[in-house]
Amino acid sequence: MIVQRTMPVDADGHAVRVPRDHGEALVHPSRDQITGLLADNLAIDHQSSGYDLQGSSLAELRDQARRDLLEDARQYTAAYRDVQFAADADSPLLLAGHQPQLFHAGVWFKNFALSQLAKCHRAHAVNLVIDNDIHRNSSLRVPHGIPSGQGIQTLLFDRAAEAIPYEERQILDRSAYATFGDRVQESLNGLVPDPLIREMWPLAQQAAQRSNNLGRCLAEARHSLEARYDQQTWELPLSQVCDTPWFAQFASHLLAHLPRLQDVYNTSLAEYRRVNRVRSRSHPVPDLVSDGLWLEAPFWIWTADSPHRQRMFVRAYGDGLEISDRRHVTFSLEVAPDRSADRAVEQWLSQAARGVRLRPRALITTMYARLVLGDLFLHGIGGGKYDQLTDRIIRRFFELQPPHYLMISATALLFEDHTAGLRDRIQGLRQRLRELRYHPEKHAIASEEVTRLTHEKFAHICGATSDGQGRARHLAIERVNAALQTHSVMSPTQVLLELEECSTDLRRQSALASREFSFCLFSEQMLCPLLMDLAQSTA
Repeated sequence: MIVQRTMPVDADGHAVRVPRDHGEALVHPSRDQITGLLADNLAIDHQSSGYDLQGSSLAELRDQARRDLLEDARQYTAAYRDVQFAADADSPLLLAGHQPQLFHAGVWFKNFALSQLAKCHRAHAVNLVIDNDIHRNSSLRVPHGIPSGQGIQTLLFDRAAEAIPYEERQILDRSAYATFGDRVQESLNGLVPDPLIREMWPLAQQAAQRSNNLGRCLAEARHSLEARYDQQTWELPLSQVCDTPWFAQFASHLLAHLPRLQDVYNTSLAEYRRVNRVRSRSHPVPDLVSDGLWLEAPFWIWTADSPHRQRMFVRAYGDGLEISDRRHVTFSLEVAPDRSADRAVEQWLSQAARGVRLRPRALITTMYARLVLGDLFLHGIGGGKYDQLTDRIIRRFFELQPPHYLMISATALLFEDHTAGLRDRIQGLRQRLRELRYHPEKHAIASEEVTRLTHEKFAHICGATSDGQGRARHLAIERVNAALQTHSVMSPTQVLLELEECSTDLRRQSALASREFSFCLFSEQMLCPLLMDLAQSTA
């Protein structure tokens, strides 16, 4: 039975948690507040429009960046699917984003919600493909049917290789990639009727004829699949956004004020850790460090020839700044707090044309998306939690009210969850094992001897003892219990064996009841209608 409801949360969002039951969705703030949030964000845009970004107002930067984003996303998406949607040029712009992965169904729900919200508010909807993140895993955990039961195996869709950003990761094993869809279906062996991989993987192979970039192929295939269900969104890789003059100007402004930004960043981070009781110095993100004149900036830097992300460091140099990874890349930006960023933007784009990748870290990505690109950003739970930190930075650094955002997720289970019954069974077996040891009379076969032993046991229990006789009574009760155990309908060994079998089954069923299985493993007839229904109840 599918349960379609939103999760209960308090006004501050403290109760926000991952939806646990199949068909359960999280929308925070609640759906009845979304229209107001969007209106508030449009008002915040107007109030902050005069903020100066090294020679351009925030309003001017927004207008130019959004216009280019929509055109670039339209062109990018048109290469592989339909892009004819109803929104006009002045419509609000809704955004979401995720790495180009075969993610779980709860993440995929965010894309359905993005499309539905855009339809309801006559808005544009753009999903950013976060390809500056690291590709670490070229495999998928897939259930498989075997005569003795169900298990899980790991299948590769490409050869394992060093961890590099998605935008640099190419398909390395064309054979593994081409056969992945068939191997997944063979593994499922009828466990899931009509899995989405059957429809999606031919689209992934078509995408591989247009590009050899692994993440791009996976994202295009998934987005093409969404088109079959009238999901009206455009997509664009973040890497393309970062190579625009508008992002370069935003980044130049941050770098021109890096000493203050670093102080605000680290102060806000310390406050976030204190409020959320986070002890780790690397969570949710590490502090920005300083080393002599070098200040770490919240950006990544690498090159096409050496595609390994390095931290960006900046120091004052002459009339501007020196940017470096302190290894192989060093260049200058002619920018200062009281100076136009026009020349710095030219230099930034010149480096990009030479194959130098200048990319934001996570907090700057959503900061730019929320302040400049969009009118409402849709987060998952993790991203929404971390953007509480982004809000603190926006307030302190820009002295602006941060735009609102949504947290959206859902849970869909590939298989029925049998773990509750198994946990009850295990609890019962543990209780029985305890009774066999301490109360064996409850499980003994009725006989005169059992009656006699039971009376003897209770005589020991109820009898008065003097000082020093407690141990003797304890030993007497243990002796009687041992005698009663020989009359039990079952032995502790039998219960232990059953307990071990149930515990093994629980581990297997817990794995099968995970919400983390990729969306492409689900039945097309089940998952897509479910996500569309949940999205309609969200908007």
